[in-house]
Amino acid sequence: MSGIISYMSNHVVGISTALGVICTLAIFSILYKENPYYRLFEHIFIGLACGQGVYMTWTDMLKPKWWDVMFVQGQWWWALALPAGLMFYFVFSKKNAWISKLMFGFLMGLGAGMAFQDFANTTIPQVRGSFKPVIPAPGIPTTEAINNFVFVFILITIMSYFFFSIDHKTKTMRGSAKLGRWFLMFAFGAMFGSTVMARMALFIGRLDYLISWGTSVSLLGWIITIGIIALILILYFLFRPQPPKKMEGVYAGEPAKELPAEATES
Repeated sequence: MSGIISYMSNHVVGISTALGVICTLAIFSILYKENPYYRLFEHIFIGLACGQGVYMTWTDMLKPKWWDVMFVQGQWWWALALPAGLMFYFVFSKKNAWISKLMFGFLMGLGAGMAFQDFANTTIPQVRGSFKPVIPAPGIPTTEAINNFVFVFILITIMSYFFFSIDHKTKTMRGSAKLGRWFLMFAFGAMFGSTVMARMALFIGRLDYLISWGTSVSLLGWIITIGIIALILILYFLFRPQPPKKMEGVYAGEPAKELPAEATES
């Protein structure tokens, strides 16, 4: 046992790299088809993410902003947050679910107020910044005025597409709305392209990780990695939960037969 521990401590980087390769291959296996190897590592990833979320909630939020504030700084009134937080769990009680609704209502009202404040602080500066000078003047070079004109022109055409108080029957309004729709399609295409490029960057990074590992590992490393994958699959198929067996006499799409009255009374 001590030999295994010493070997693992001396080869931490290699073992962690091999585990990263196994996890990457498991996630990429979904590109072939749905398989238990992918589902197993998907569940492992979700479990690790949940565990990390609980740990970070304690270390980043509860401990420094609640526990230490009470016991280190002496602000004991923060203890009232505990029963207030426990009131949320009354949602699982049919009889006392109204208690949780009080806290949910308070939280939603607080969130709505903060969202409105954030919306005002974000939108009003944008509206103010949309009024740009389009005529060259002292301090406003010609190139900046042209850029501002293009910006204002696109803004007006896009707003005309969403302006439904005036019917789009006139030629000017219909043409402006159509042009605004084209500008929206250009913007959505650019956003979609940036999203695809971000996903491709992630894929290239993982692919480079696999290639660098494959060129540096020895034959023994390949054998160990394949053996670990095979062992995981074998353990999964041996210990996976079995679905319940169908009741005798009950077929798919056919309702279950009612028991006789004598059997019900007994």
